[in-house]
Amino acid sequence: MAKKNNIRSIRFSDELADLIDRQNGRTFTEKLENLVTLCVWELPQREKQLKNIQAQIDQERKRLINLQRETQLLIALEADIKNIQRNFEIVKKRADLFAKAAMEDEL
Repeated sequence: MAKKNNIRSIRFSDELADLIDRQNGRTFTEKLENLVTLCVWELPQREKQLKNIQAQIDQERKRLINLQRETQLLIALEADIKNIQRNFEIVKKRADLFAKAAMEDEL
């Protein structure tokens, strides 16, 4: 570790003391250095990662909305097909009745 020529005396709140104490390190100085390092060098990288993840979430949310819309269209198409099949069966039954009646008239 680098030589520490900077000696300072500072006052801070109990909350900040607790925050520093929760950091990795054996001594108060190591813990404070780790906290500063985290905030100065690692935090911007984490914020950039977070921004990328949020962009991915937005993209996936849009994809989900599109999939939901397409699913609704497919459900509507399926219902239309079932209605057409029912109507076709009705028409087929009527055609069979007409054909049967026509054959009976010929006899």
